[in-house]
Amino acid sequence: MAKKSNRFSISPLALFFVKVGVIYAAWNLIYDYFILPHGGLDTFFSWTGVKLGRMGLSLLGWDALSHERILWVFGSQGVEIQNGCNGITLFGLYAGFIIAYPGRMDERMIFLASGILLLFVVNVIRIMVFALSVYYIPQHWETFHSYASTIFFYPVVLSLWYLWTTRSSKAGTISFNA
Repeated sequence: MAKKSNRFSISPLALFFVKVGVIYAAWNLIYDYFILPHGGLDTFFSWTGVKLGRMGLSLLGWDALSHERILWVFGSQGVEIQNGCNGITLFGLYAGFIIAYPGRMDERMIFLASGILLLFVVNVIRIMVFALSVYYIPQHWETFHSYASTIFFYPVVLSLWYLWTTRSSKAGTISFNA
């Protein structure tokens, strides 16, 4: 029996990219119109990241100070972690990919939560490095700040995505053959 062709069918790979786009767009709308105006979640991640950054720098021997969103090594101007610079938007991008890619729901939720936790830790390290860069190389702050997300976040996000796709594929749940 011949298989009927549906001219409106979409390949699994294209469907995946559509899902990622829709999830990421929805996350941005939720963030821009609900989370950001309220400010509570941004404040929590910014203040917590700064406090943990201060603790990390102090533990490593630097004389670090913090107040709310500002972290500095004693003798420098310090850095302010503003909304949009605290990693929340990247959490949404990461989550969109994990949610859109097939896999078992229980594994997906564990992988999603642990990945966001890892990204938060990476963000704390980034905040610490920001404070040190303002202390040691303030003349290069703008350049460093411009490329910091690429240097710190994207290798981690890409590695997590790769790990998720290979893990899901080994479970035998994935097929992008059209």
